[in-house]
Amino acid sequence: MEDWGLLREPLLYLSLFFKRRRAEYYRRLSAVRAEGDWEGWTDFFLEGVATIAEEAVASARDLFQLVSKDRDRVLTSERASVMAARLLEALPSNPMVTIPRAVDLFDTTKPTASKAVSVLEEIGILKETTGRQRDRVFTYKSYLELLKTETEPLD
Repeated sequence: MEDWGLLREPLLYLSLFFKRRRAEYYRRLSAVRAEGDWEGWTDFFLEGVATIAEEAVASARDLFQLVSKDRDRVLTSERASVMAARLLEALPSNPMVTIPRAVDLFDTTKPTASKAVSVLEEIGILKETTGRQRDRVFTYKSYLELLKTETEPLD
């Protein structure tokens, strides 16, 4: 398949805007159907694009600041290692990680991956979420929480 440089995923989730303003969304759709009010619908739609775009910029800024702050924490940690820093840089794309996943991501050994995860857990970046001794999952909880709050309706 030819790559035309198109986005593979949407960057703006207008459905969130519509969900927040559900009553107006249905009213505007009804007005298009009943009265042909395409101008009102277009104004509402473009307001949604502008609102969600502004929120996306703010969200990206917040996520960038979080990762930057956490990078500083890793680099100033007494137990810092190259692998811990590399793992931190991979967390935005892989916010839930296991030791085997870290081994695969970095083509490294289990002890090296375990140490990197341990460093990030010790300084509070990763949190173990299963409560088990084996097959544990570690989560970049603050990153996921920020993503969640940035994408929930404001009800």
